[in-house]
Amino acid sequence: MTDTKDLLRLLFRRDDIVAHISDGPIDIRSLTAAVDVSRPTVHRSLKSLQEHDVVTETPDGYRLTTYGQLVFDRYRSTLSEFETVHQNKSLLLALRDSAEISSDMLEGASYTRSLPFAPERPLGVIESVVREATTVRGFSPVIVGRYVSLFHDQLMTTTLDAEILTTPAVFEYLVSNWPDQLEETIDAGLSCLVVDDSLPFGLIVVDEPVERVCVIVYDDGTLRGVIQNDSPAAVQWARDFYESYRERATQPSINE
Repeated sequence: MTDTKDLLRLLFRRDDIVAHISDGPIDIRSLTAAVDVSRPTVHRSLKSLQEHDVVTETPDGYRLTTYGQLVFDRYRSTLSEFETVHQNKSLLLALRDSAEISSDMLEGASYTRSLPFAPERPLGVIESVVREATTVRGFSPVIVGRYVSLFHDQLMTTTLDAEILTTPAVFEYLVSNWPDQLEETIDAGLSCLVVDDSLPFGLIVVDEPVERVCVIVYDDGTLRGVIQNDSPAAVQWARDFYESYRERATQPSINE
C-alpha cells in the first residue's frame, strides 16, 4: 500500500510531465520546454518515474511503459470521477443523510445541477427522459406545473405506459389545481398511487426503450438537480427502491 500511495503522490505532483510523455517519445529538452518546471526537477521526476517502472528511456526519448500507460490512464479516470463528485458537492449534500441511495446509483453517474442563471436546467433533462420513454414509473415528493403538462401531453399523444407514486398532499393539490388534466391523464392510462411515507427524493425508472434511472434532488421543495445512470446495477437498485414504496401504496379516488 505504501508503494501505491507513493506512486499516486508522484503522479499527482508530476501529472503534467507524465501527460507529455504519454503523447509519445519525447527528449528531455523538449519535455523541459513543455512543462513549467526546472530542468533539475524534470531529471528528478524522470528518475522517480523510472524507479516506479512508469517511464523508460529509449533512443527516441522517454516514453511510458505498458504498465505506466495503464497506471496513468486509471489515475486520470479516477481523478476525473473524483472531480465530478466534488463539482457536484452541493447537489449531493442536498440529499438527506438518511436517503438510501446505493453506491451503484452514484458510480459512473452524470449530474445536472440547477444554476443561478439557469434554475430550470434539470427540468429539461427530466422532460427529455420522459419524452424518450415508452415505459416509465417513479415517484415525486413535490408537484411542478411542467410535470403535469409533460405527463398529460405524453399520455394523450403517445403510447406511454406510466405509473407515478406521490404523497396524499401532492395528490390533493393536483386534484385542486389541475382536475381536468389529471382526470384526462388517468383516463389515458396513467396509474397514480399515493403513499403515506415521506419520499426522500424524486425517482424516474425507465424500462423501455433504454433502461435508465434519474434521481431528482430537492432541497426544501426547490429543485437542485438530477443524477442519471444507465448501468444495470443502478437500474436494479432503482427498481427495488421503487417497489419498496409501491408495496405500501394505495390507489386514490379523484372524487374524494
